[in-house]
Amino acid sequence: MAAYPKAQYNIARAPRSAGQDGFILLGILLVAVGLLALAFPLVAALSVNLVAGIALMAGGFATLAHAFRARRWRGFTLQIVLGLLYLVGGVIVILDPFAGLIALTALLGAVFAADGAARVMLALRIRPDRAWGLFLASGLLSLLLGVLVLAGLPGGWSVAFLGIIVGINMILTGASFLCCTGGRRGV
Repeated sequence: MAAYPKAQYNIARAPRSAGQDGFILLGILLVAVGLLALAFPLVAALSVNLVAGIALMAGGFATLAHAFRARRWRGFTLQIVLGLLYLVGGVIVILDPFAGLIALTALLGAVFAADGAARVMLALRIRPDRAWGLFLASGLLSLLLGVLVLAGLPGGWSVAFLGIIVGINMILTGASFLCCTGGRRGV
């Protein structure tokens, strides 16, 4: 005979709240958008490029507006130059989206390569400490990814890389929301 009554094992689930439904809906939406981004990586990359161009233009307008409000400041002239640089950069990215996309992809490749090289140096520096091998493997992978992205620029295949990253990020974020339905875990 069991020491505990069987009724104790019948755990009733609480009904889902509207907040939990929101988590599920958001998760499904993000996974769907992520799958679309993976199916059409160039479109996703161009969308990121458009957002970057708009952000540069907004930053340019804000910097120029601040510069004119603080005319007596010693940094006035430099702030005007920076505001115009942001503004022109944003206009170029929007008017020539493929040039902007190539610039963003080159920057991303350079960041991955530099990050990888730094992590390889870190791994060699902390060797034989615990997990130095993970730093080494992570650094080598990042370095390889950066080199592949930069090497793929002349052929044009790596411009879609930005869209692939966006797609993977959306899918993982959506899966996270699906797994976390907004409820608290019992202690």
